[in-house]
Order: sequence, then structure tokens, then C-alpha cells
Amino acid sequence: MIDESNPAGRLHKILSSAKKQPDNQKVKVVWSKALGVEENDIVVTKSVIELYSLSQEIQSLIKMNDNLNHELYLSSFNRIDMAFFPLNLATTWQGAKNHLTDEALTRLQFCAQELSGFYSEETLSDEDLADIIKKTDDLYSSLYSSTLPSVLRLTLLEEVQRIRNAISLYQIKGAKGLKEALQGAIGAVVANQEELKKAKSDNDEVIKKLGGLLEKVDSFASKALKIHKIIKSPISFLIEKFSSNNEEAEDESET
Repeated sequence: MIDESNPAGRLHKILSSAKKQPDNQKVKVVWSKALGVEENDIVVTKSVIELYSLSQEIQSLIKMNDNLNHELYLSSFNRIDMAFFPLNLATTWQGAKNHLTDEALTRLQFCAQELSGFYSEETLSDEDLADIIKKTDDLYSSLYSSTLPSVLRLTLLEEVQRIRNAISLYQIKGAKGLKEALQGAIGAVVANQEELKKAKSDNDEVIKKLGGLLEKVDSFASKALKIHKIIKSPISFLIEKFSSNNEEAEDESET
């Protein structure tokens, strides 16, 4: 049984799925099916780039263990990376597929087994992901039609889109991608705390939705990665607290 809760296990699952695709299938179609993304040139290209990044991450993790024979574990990664690039979405799959040899996938399986000793995360259920997607789409629509100041609205829309992207890449990046997107969104809230406080009375429902999404993502990411939650209090409370702290600091500097 291959541990699919670490980077090597996730890559092995994706590549095994791709390897099963017919030789005469177009490259774009193969990656679309294996990655579970829409059959769009830009989307597929971005996803394959993320796959390459995942490959690099696995190699770095293996190299961190000086007790391993790095040549034994990593010698097939050059072939694996050649299945990604050069990326010609219009060609048939046979050429790229030839690089996904049984030996390469077996070595990748060994990497997954080795990483399972210190790196694992709990896989989120389809229901959990569907809930985040629903809340993300709802918040994006609410932000778009809100009366928040234009710059603030655009900033928050960008952060929500990053969460969307992390969800779409969950099969590749796991909960780590969600955590990174969450950290960026919280940073945007902190950086724009004054503007959010001023806009709260007219956009209270939108800010509640923002807080609800961030708290939900935080809960899922912390559960999957087995770490403490980042958000200890509701976002609305944090906005008030940050603003109050800033006012107190300004008062002290004036005295």
C-alpha cells in the first residue's frame, strides 16, 4: 500500500494514472484527466509546472536524509521530469509516457515509503473540499458586488482567488498549498485592518463570510497537517483588536 499522504505518494498516484492513458491520447487530455483539471491549455500548463515543482520538492526532502543512498532513490527523476517537459499539449501521449517506466515509478514508491516515516498529512474528504469550494465561490461573488473601497476589494479578491487556486491544486500540493494561501489572506487582512474596520458597518456580511472562509481553511489545513490553527479568534475580533492596538501605540507615541 503506497502512502499517498506525502509528496512522493501524491506524485506516484498522479503519474500512475497518467501512465494508464492510451498512447494516442493528446498530452493535454492525459494531464487533464490525471490531475482532475479542466481541459484548458493555461490550466493544464500551470498544473504540470506544479507537478515539476513537486518532483523537485521530493528530491530535496530525500537529500535531507544523509543516511539514504541518494543515487538509489533519485536516479530516475531525470526521466520523470522529461515526462513533463518539453510540454507540447497537442502531441500524442506516447513520447512522454515512455519516460514513466516501471523502474521510475518503483523508485518513486520507495521515496513515498521513506517519506512516510516523517512526513504525512490527513487527506481531506471530498465533502470538506466541496464545502471550501462553495464558501470560496460565495465569498468571491459577495466581494465582487460589495461596496468595499476598490483597492481593498481587489486585494481581497486576489487572496480569495489564491485560495481557489490552492483548492484546484490540492491533488498536487496537498494541504500545504491551502496553508500558504491562508497565510497570504491573513496577511492581507492584517495589512488592511483600518480599511476593513471603517467598511465594516456597510459590509458586515461580506466580512463575516471572509472570516468564515479563513477559519474553515485554517481548520482543515491544521487538521490535515497536524499543526495548531493560525486563527485563534474570529476575523472580526482580530480587526477590532489590531485596530485598537494601533490606536494605543499611536497614543503612547504622542505622549
